[in-house]
Amino acid sequence: MDHLLFLAQERVESAQLSLRSVSSHLSTSLISFRNGVRGTYAEYLNAIRNQTFSGELAEKMREWLARIKEALCALRPSELYERCLVFFLTEVTRTHIYFGGACFVLGGLFGLAVGMRLHTSIVAPQRMRAVVANSYRGIEAIGVVEDVVAPRITEPHQVLIQVKAAGIDYLDIKIAEGYGRVLRKQLNKYNPNIEGEFPVVLGRDCSGVVVAIGKSVSRVDQGEEVWLAAPFYHTGTLSEYIVVSEELVALKPTQLTFEGAAALPYSIMMAWDALVSQGGLGPETSSGKRVLVHAGVSGVGVVAIQLARAWGGNVTTTVSSRAAPLAHMLGADDVITYDNTNFEKELMLREKYDLILNTVGQVLHESCLKHCVPGGVVVTTTASHLASDSYGYIMGGLYSVYMRARYWFTKSPWLTGGRWENVEVNGKVLEKILPLVESGRLQAVVDKAYSAQDAEVAFGHIAKGEQIGKTVVRFSINSPVRNLGMAFWQDH
Repeated sequence: MDHLLFLAQERVESAQLSLRSVSSHLSTSLISFRNGVRGTYAEYLNAIRNQTFSGELAEKMREWLARIKEALCALRPSELYERCLVFFLTEVTRTHIYFGGACFVLGGLFGLAVGMRLHTSIVAPQRMRAVVANSYRGIEAIGVVEDVVAPRITEPHQVLIQVKAAGIDYLDIKIAEGYGRVLRKQLNKYNPNIEGEFPVVLGRDCSGVVVAIGKSVSRVDQGEEVWLAAPFYHTGTLSEYIVVSEELVALKPTQLTFEGAAALPYSIMMAWDALVSQGGLGPETSSGKRVLVHAGVSGVGVVAIQLARAWGGNVTTTVSSRAAPLAHMLGADDVITYDNTNFEKELMLREKYDLILNTVGQVLHESCLKHCVPGGVVVTTTASHLASDSYGYIMGGLYSVYMRARYWFTKSPWLTGGRWENVEVNGKVLEKILPLVESGRLQAVVDKAYSAQDAEVAFGHIAKGEQIGKTVVRFSINSPVRNLGMAFWQDH
């Protein structure tokens, strides 16, 4: 212990020598500073004396300046330093130092915790990373670019969102092949955030954080976590930032991660349109209804199974044998595997269905009609051909005039979202679904999550048609890559 005290005393003496050396330099600097201040003070005093002030105001200013002069004259840097040095060497003990250090550390940690909770404004950059189609040559035209112009709020009801994760739908591949190109080209004329036809930002749903809001926005606030879906004619969500109407946005369920929340919105819109808008089902009308969902582990299928089951329906689904366990976990009452059985014969052995959801396409249309009860409903969720995509020069011109008139005499879909002869996309649907998510009766199924730079690989995975649930691209660098295969992406 004595040896430690001896070493400590040596270090104190060494520190004293260093402090005295520094003090001489500091004293010289302070004296120079004092002389400069005195000179400046004298100049200002003379200038003030040359001015004509009212008596009382001038007297108060002279008195105040005189006090400053006295304080400057009394300031002696060397004496002040000596007093501080004596105080620290004679009055301050190791207990004081330990206590002060502990308070400094605790205070720093407290300040850091408070600072992390305080809202900080995120400013979107001028350029951003995005997954785009640079032409209409299909999947070959899809790539990741780093210099897309970042969007800005241009209307009072718009929201700027920093995208954390975005979902990929098979519709994005069709968009890269030219689906909706004429409609999108016309609408781009009224979108100040887009210049030209290309690049086309892909992605139909996402989750993220609100960066800024327009003056009339009331549904969400800056800093809140949100999720949303975007219609096919809208700028896609596979970018670091996106500007949308507040009508498309809803608060993200706290039970879901950003990746899980990005896997649901567009599938929810499609399933809601099929089951509710076209099929007439709902919480009060689904009890006892027989529902058949083809390809039940597709993005739309997993949502449709869970919705119909949560509302009391009896659900049958067709899946591959490797996806059968997941279909049972989602709540399907009857699972038919199509890769090791003749599912047509299997369906013939069962009662017919009140509603059949065809997520495969035209190839199953006749089969669906055959297995539906008289008066039942067959709904397909595959994108139908748009007449405008095949318009020539004359019809294209007339369509342009029609679009211009519709824009000026009705609300622009760029500003309102809404319906454009297709599935309605609206944040209110997400709000209606929220209780099912919070109760765990509707869960996200993420097949794979890719980083943004691997988006091309993600599209290749989707093109193979082997995904189960939804494929997600992450734009948040802090989230780890997770490959869940056939497992739930569930956060409680």
